[in-house]
Amino acid sequence: MKRIAVTMMAAGSLALAQDAAATAGKLAPGGGSFFTNILLASMFGMVVTAVGVAFAQAIAAKTALEGAARQPAVAPRLMTQMLVALVFMETLAIYALLVVFLLIFVNPFAKHFIL
Repeated sequence: MKRIAVTMMAAGSLALAQDAAATAGKLAPGGGSFFTNILLASMFGMVVTAVGVAFAQAIAAKTALEGAARQPAVAPRLMTQMLVALVFMETLAIYALLVVFLLIFVNPFAKHFIL
């Protein structure tokens, strides 16, 4: 978990370092900071989503295993329901990743910041 956070912070610092170089090209004034802010917000949103999904999956697995330990007869049914719940939680993370990619690569406001 720490490794992911450190990687995201390092990528954010690289984005901030390239801000001055980006505005020297064909971007409008303030365009580089716009894209830097989009990158930082996207990284922050993905990290928050990943942490939230990880905690939710841990709680779901813990609860299902406790239920299976209490009543071994219903363990297969519990595991099936847990896996379905885990699929929906993972889908949330994939949707967050899709939103991040849309913000970075298909941003509708980018036309205002590129000359």
